[in-house]
Amino acid sequence: MKMNVDQQIRAAAEALLTSSASSPQPTPHLRMRRNGHMSAVRRFFCLFVTFDLLFTCLMWLIIILLNGDDIVSALSKQIVRYDIHTSLFDIVMAAASRFIFLLLFYGFLYICHWWVIALTTAGTCAFLIGKVFLYSWTSANQPVFQVLLVLISFVLSWGEAWFFDFQVLPHELQAMEYMQAFSSCPESERAPLLRNYLQNLHRIDDYTESIGNFYSPVDSPQRMLGYSDDEDTRISGAGGRG
Repeated sequence: MKMNVDQQIRAAAEALLTSSASSPQPTPHLRMRRNGHMSAVRRFFCLFVTFDLLFTCLMWLIIILLNGDDIVSALSKQIVRYDIHTSLFDIVMAAASRFIFLLLFYGFLYICHWWVIALTTAGTCAFLIGKVFLYSWTSANQPVFQVLLVLISFVLSWGEAWFFDFQVLPHELQAMEYMQAFSSCPESERAPLLRNYLQNLHRIDDYTESIGNFYSPVDSPQRMLGYSDDEDTRISGAGGRG
Protein backbone atom coordinates (compact mmCIF):
# COMPACT_ATOMS: atom_id res chain seq x y z
CA MET A 1 0.00 0.00 0.00
CA LYS A 2 2.79 2.41 0.88
CA MET A 3 4.62 1.55 -2.30
CA ASN A 4 1.54 2.49 -4.33
CA VAL A 5 1.27 5.83 -2.54
CA ASP A 6 4.95 6.59 -3.19
CA GLN A 7 4.53 5.71 -6.85
CA GLN A 8 1.51 8.01 -7.15
CA ILE A 9 3.40 10.87 -5.50
CA ARG A 10 6.36 10.44 -7.81
CA ALA A 11 4.12 10.19 -10.86
CA ALA A 12 2.45 13.45 -9.88
CA ALA A 13 5.87 15.06 -9.39
CA GLU A 14 7.01 13.87 -12.82
CA ALA A 15 3.83 15.26 -14.41
CA LEU A 16 4.36 18.61 -12.67
CA LEU A 17 7.98 18.66 -13.79
CA THR A 18 7.00 17.97 -17.38
CA SER A 19 4.27 20.61 -17.42
CA SER A 20 6.57 23.25 -15.93
CA ALA A 21 9.17 22.49 -18.57
CA SER A 22 6.86 22.53 -21.57
CA SER A 23 4.23 25.16 -20.68
CA PRO A 24 4.93 28.88 -21.29
CA GLN A 25 5.74 31.05 -18.33
CA PRO A 26 2.96 33.30 -16.96
CA THR A 27 2.73 36.82 -18.27
CA PRO A 28 0.97 39.80 -16.74
CA HIS A 29 -2.68 40.45 -17.55
CA LEU A 30 -1.73 43.71 -19.38
CA ARG A 31 1.06 42.76 -21.86
CA MET A 32 2.63 43.70 -25.18
CA ARG A 33 1.49 42.04 -28.38
CA ARG A 34 2.36 38.36 -28.35
CA ASN A 35 1.27 35.81 -30.93
CA GLY A 36 -0.70 38.51 -32.76
CA HIS A 37 -2.82 39.48 -29.73
CA MET A 38 -3.36 43.08 -28.60
CA SER A 39 -3.07 44.09 -24.98
CA ALA A 40 -6.31 44.63 -23.10
CA VAL A 41 -5.60 48.27 -22.31
CA ARG A 42 -4.81 49.11 -25.96
CA ARG A 43 -7.92 47.25 -27.10
CA PHE A 44 -9.99 49.38 -24.73
CA PHE A 45 -8.36 52.49 -26.17
CA CYS A 46 -9.39 51.45 -29.71
CA LEU A 47 -12.94 50.86 -28.46
CA PHE A 48 -12.92 54.30 -26.86
CA VAL A 49 -11.86 55.90 -30.16
CA THR A 50 -14.68 54.03 -31.94
CA PHE A 51 -17.14 55.22 -29.30
CA ASP A 52 -15.95 58.79 -29.93
CA LEU A 53 -16.86 58.57 -33.61
CA LEU A 54 -20.21 56.83 -33.10
CA PHE A 55 -21.33 59.16 -30.30
CA THR A 56 -20.38 62.26 -32.31
CA CYS A 57 -22.31 60.99 -35.34
CA LEU A 58 -25.36 60.19 -33.22
CA MET A 59 -25.29 63.60 -31.54
CA TRP A 60 -24.95 65.32 -34.91
CA LEU A 61 -27.92 63.42 -36.38
CA ILE A 62 -30.10 64.36 -33.40
CA ILE A 63 -29.19 68.04 -33.80
CA ILE A 64 -29.95 68.24 -37.51
CA LEU A 65 -33.26 66.39 -37.11
CA LEU A 66 -34.36 68.72 -34.32
CA ASN A 67 -34.36 71.60 -36.82
CA GLY A 68 -37.57 70.24 -38.35
CA ASP A 69 -36.20 69.12 -41.73
CA ASP A 70 -36.45 65.59 -43.05
CA ILE A 71 -33.35 63.45 -43.14
CA VAL A 72 -32.62 63.93 -46.87
CA SER A 73 -32.89 67.72 -46.87
CA ALA A 74 -30.99 67.97 -43.58
CA LEU A 75 -28.11 65.87 -44.90
CA SER A 76 -28.08 67.87 -48.13
CA LYS A 77 -27.91 71.13 -46.20
CA GLN A 78 -25.17 69.89 -43.88
CA ILE A 79 -22.99 67.98 -46.37
CA VAL A 80 -23.71 68.98 -49.98
CA ARG A 81 -24.16 72.70 -49.26
CA TYR A 82 -21.57 72.75 -46.55
CA ASP A 83 -20.85 76.09 -44.88
CA ILE A 84 -18.57 76.43 -41.88
CA HIS A 85 -20.88 79.12 -40.46
CA THR A 86 -24.02 76.94 -40.41
CA SER A 87 -22.97 73.30 -40.71
CA LEU A 88 -21.72 70.98 -37.97
CA PHE A 89 -20.61 68.21 -40.29
CA ASP A 90 -16.99 69.30 -39.93
CA ILE A 91 -17.06 68.22 -36.28
CA VAL A 92 -18.07 64.74 -37.43
CA MET A 93 -15.22 64.77 -39.94
CA ALA A 94 -12.81 65.74 -37.17
CA ALA A 95 -13.96 62.72 -35.15
CA ALA A 96 -13.62 60.52 -38.24
CA SER A 97 -10.06 61.82 -38.79
CA ARG A 98 -9.14 60.99 -35.20
CA PHE A 99 -10.66 57.54 -35.65
CA ILE A 100 -8.68 56.80 -38.82
CA PHE A 101 -5.32 58.08 -37.60
CA LEU A 102 -5.49 56.58 -34.11
CA LEU A 103 -6.61 53.14 -35.23
CA LEU A 104 -4.10 53.14 -38.07
CA PHE A 105 -1.09 53.95 -35.92
CA TYR A 106 -2.09 52.43 -32.58
CA GLY A 107 -4.34 49.59 -33.69
CA PHE A 108 -2.71 48.29 -36.88
CA LEU A 109 0.86 49.62 -36.82
CA TYR A 110 0.97 49.20 -33.02
CA ILE A 111 3.34 52.07 -32.32
CA CYS A 112 4.15 53.01 -28.73
CA HIS A 113 4.71 56.76 -28.95
CA TRP A 114 2.52 59.69 -27.99
CA TRP A 115 3.16 61.97 -30.98
CA VAL A 116 0.16 60.77 -33.02
CA ILE A 117 -2.34 61.31 -30.20
CA ALA A 118 -0.70 64.68 -29.50
CA LEU A 119 -1.18 65.78 -33.13
CA THR A 120 -4.81 64.65 -33.27
CA THR A 121 -5.68 66.31 -29.97
CA ALA A 122 -3.92 69.55 -30.84
CA GLY A 123 -5.52 69.65 -34.29
CA THR A 124 -8.98 68.98 -32.84
CA CYS A 125 -8.59 71.70 -30.21
CA ALA A 126 -7.38 74.24 -32.76
CA PHE A 127 -10.27 73.42 -35.09
CA LEU A 128 -12.91 73.60 -32.33
CA ILE A 129 -11.62 76.96 -31.11
CA GLY A 130 -11.81 78.32 -34.65
CA LYS A 131 -15.28 76.78 -35.05
CA VAL A 132 -16.53 78.63 -31.98
CA PHE A 133 -15.58 81.97 -33.51
CA LEU A 134 -16.79 81.21 -37.04
CA TYR A 135 -20.08 79.43 -36.35
CA SER A 136 -23.27 81.53 -36.55
CA TRP A 137 -24.80 80.80 -33.14
CA THR A 138 -27.64 83.29 -33.56
CA SER A 139 -29.05 81.44 -36.55
CA ALA A 140 -29.36 78.15 -34.67
CA ASN A 141 -32.82 77.18 -33.44
CA GLN A 142 -31.53 75.37 -30.35
CA PRO A 143 -27.90 76.44 -29.76
CA VAL A 144 -27.64 74.36 -26.56
CA PHE A 145 -27.23 71.14 -28.54
CA GLN A 146 -24.62 72.72 -30.83
CA VAL A 147 -22.67 73.84 -27.77
CA LEU A 148 -22.91 70.34 -26.31
CA LEU A 149 -21.57 68.82 -29.53
CA VAL A 150 -18.54 71.13 -29.50
CA LEU A 151 -17.85 70.50 -25.81
CA ILE A 152 -18.29 66.73 -26.12
CA SER A 153 -15.86 66.59 -29.04
CA PHE A 154 -13.36 68.64 -27.04
CA VAL A 155 -13.65 66.45 -23.93
CA LEU A 156 -13.46 63.17 -25.86
CA SER A 157 -10.31 64.21 -27.72
CA TRP A 158 -8.58 65.12 -24.47
CA GLY A 159 -9.90 61.95 -22.83
CA GLU A 160 -8.26 59.88 -25.54
CA ALA A 161 -4.95 61.67 -25.04
CA TRP A 162 -5.09 61.24 -21.27
CA PHE A 163 -5.98 57.56 -21.45
CA PHE A 164 -3.24 56.72 -23.93
CA ASP A 165 -0.53 58.68 -22.13
CA PHE A 166 -1.40 57.68 -18.57
CA GLN A 167 -2.85 54.19 -19.03
CA VAL A 168 -1.75 52.51 -22.26
CA LEU A 169 1.92 53.49 -22.37
CA PRO A 170 2.76 52.92 -18.66
CA HIS A 171 1.01 49.54 -18.50
CA GLU A 172 2.59 48.25 -21.69
CA LEU A 173 6.02 49.52 -20.64
CA GLN A 174 5.68 47.75 -17.31
CA ALA A 175 4.63 44.55 -19.08
CA MET A 176 7.58 44.77 -21.49
CA GLU A 177 10.05 45.29 -18.63
CA TYR A 178 8.55 42.33 -16.81
CA MET A 179 8.95 40.03 -19.81
CA GLN A 180 12.50 41.21 -20.50
CA ALA A 181 13.52 40.71 -16.88
CA PHE A 182 11.92 37.27 -16.80
CA SER A 183 13.54 36.13 -20.03
CA SER A 184 17.01 37.40 -19.08
CA CYS A 185 17.13 36.02 -15.53
CA PRO A 186 19.48 33.04 -15.05
CA GLU A 187 18.33 29.58 -14.08
CA SER A 188 17.78 29.30 -10.32
CA GLU A 189 17.73 26.31 -8.01
CA ARG A 190 13.95 26.06 -8.57
CA ALA A 191 14.39 25.30 -12.28
CA PRO A 192 14.01 21.66 -13.24
CA LEU A 193 17.35 19.94 -13.67
CA LEU A 194 15.93 17.71 -16.40
CA ARG A 195 14.20 20.50 -18.35
CA ASN A 196 16.19 20.11 -21.56
CA TYR A 197 15.66 16.38 -21.48
CA LEU A 198 11.95 16.51 -20.66
CA GLN A 199 11.22 19.08 -23.35
CA ASN A 200 12.14 16.48 -25.97
CA LEU A 201 9.76 13.87 -24.53
CA HIS A 202 6.19 13.76 -25.84
CA ARG A 203 4.95 10.41 -24.51
CA ILE A 204 5.25 8.67 -21.17
CA ASP A 205 6.80 5.70 -23.01
CA ASP A 206 9.81 7.86 -23.88
CA TYR A 207 10.91 8.00 -20.26
CA THR A 208 13.77 5.71 -19.34
CA GLU A 209 13.45 3.05 -16.71
CA SER A 210 15.32 5.09 -14.13
CA ILE A 211 13.01 8.09 -14.52
CA GLY A 212 9.65 6.42 -15.05
CA ASN A 213 9.87 3.67 -12.39
CA PHE A 214 12.29 5.08 -9.88
CA TYR A 215 11.23 4.92 -6.24
CA SER A 216 12.98 4.97 -2.89
CA PRO A 217 13.13 1.71 -0.93
CA VAL A 218 10.53 1.40 1.80
CA ASP A 219 11.85 1.07 5.33
CA SER A 220 10.96 -1.94 7.44
CA PRO A 221 7.98 -1.69 9.81
CA GLN A 222 10.19 -2.27 12.84
CA ARG A 223 12.47 0.58 11.90
CA MET A 224 9.47 2.84 11.23
CA LEU A 225 8.07 2.03 14.71
CA GLY A 226 11.36 2.92 16.38
CA TYR A 227 12.97 -0.46 17.00
CA SER A 228 16.72 -0.49 17.13
CA ASP A 229 19.12 -3.13 15.83
CA ASP A 230 19.61 -4.57 19.34
CA GLU A 231 15.90 -5.03 19.80
CA ASP A 232 15.69 -6.77 16.41
CA THR A 233 18.46 -9.15 17.54
CA ARG A 234 16.75 -9.94 20.86
CA ILE A 235 13.42 -10.55 19.14
CA SER A 236 14.99 -12.90 16.61
CA GLY A 237 16.93 -14.73 19.38
CA ALA A 238 13.84 -15.21 21.48
CA GLY A 239 12.00 -16.59 18.50
CA GLY A 240 14.80 -19.11 17.84
CA ARG A 241 14.83 -20.38 21.44
CA GLY A 242 11.05 -20.79 21.39
